[in-house]
Amino acid sequence: MNNELESVVKKYNLLEKIEELGLDSAEDLLLKRPQDLQKLLRINEQASQDILLTAAQQIYDFKAREIKTDRLLKPQTVTTGDATIDTLLNPGISLGNITEVVGESSSGKTQFALQLCLTVQLPISEGGQEGSAVYIHNEGPFPSDRLDQLANHNHPNNVQEIKNNIHTIRVKDIDDQFRVLAYKLPAFVESQVNQNKPVRLVVIDSISAVYRSDSTMQRFEKMKEICEVGTRLKQLAYKYNLAVVAVNQVSDVVVKDSSQSIENIEKWMDFQLINQKDNQMLGLYIQSLLKKPILGLAWSNSVNTRIRFARSPMLEGMKTRRVMFIEFSPVAARLGCEVRIEQGGVKSYS
Repeated sequence: MNNELESVVKKYNLLEKIEELGLDSAEDLLLKRPQDLQKLLRINEQASQDILLTAAQQIYDFKAREIKTDRLLKPQTVTTGDATIDTLLNPGISLGNITEVVGESSSGKTQFALQLCLTVQLPISEGGQEGSAVYIHNEGPFPSDRLDQLANHNHPNNVQEIKNNIHTIRVKDIDDQFRVLAYKLPAFVESQVNQNKPVRLVVIDSISAVYRSDSTMQRFEKMKEICEVGTRLKQLAYKYNLAVVAVNQVSDVVVKDSSQSIENIEKWMDFQLINQKDNQMLGLYIQSLLKKPILGLAWSNSVNTRIRFARSPMLEGMKTRRVMFIEFSPVAARLGCEVRIEQGGVKSYS
């Protein structure tokens, strides 16, 4: 903590409290949202603004006048391309944060991620950010055929331009993914800062696949690396004002007894879809909702918002139904909506 930051902290009599919480560096402070900082330190909006502006000036060598206050207090967002889903997210995917998209296979995760690669390129007046996207994938080849469908359906007059603004990176294993996220990705984002369409969205599909397939890494080493990855992604998102969307897989929960099973179900008893007065559809999706995201708390603590995709059982002769639910978020309520996957992407039911 330099002299200027320390003086601002002392001005609000927070030095002892900040040291107690382990927030005694500019980097630690910048990992906190203004609202979170206000709660932790029990300070008002002006105090949190002063502290974050000074910390940002120290780390990124910005002049205070160059940092927009509205960016700190009112994060910018990327539209999902669907008005109802945007309403749930209040009002879209936030820049400067990590948004996790979890769910079992065939629930709509990758479809949603691809959709965002298109909407981030839209004009600001239409909910976009006039930027490009980086799509990091590790589960087979990049879904180029599906991207072609989305681009042709939503932007038939400039398909090639849309595709050129989506930069893809393939990773093979744990070491390769760490190198990409820690070094290659930040360097590439920096190189695009002064381009016509700077990077405003980073998609990782999926964040957990390489850890799930590797049996050589010890549990503690894995947790340590996951925490490191989360910290680096948060710093990247904040420094370059971009959205990080991490797709994550789920696994079955091992239930020891009936009481634990009841406890797991009770966590979803507030399940409610928008425009519905009760949770009568919970039973249809409960098997999917009860699956737990992979990587555990080590990763969850790095996530700002978690979007859960769930589907009904895939049975012969029965139509599969899907929902999108805001599991947790600092700015959005715990609500969901029923969705469908169509040629133009993931859409809500009116």
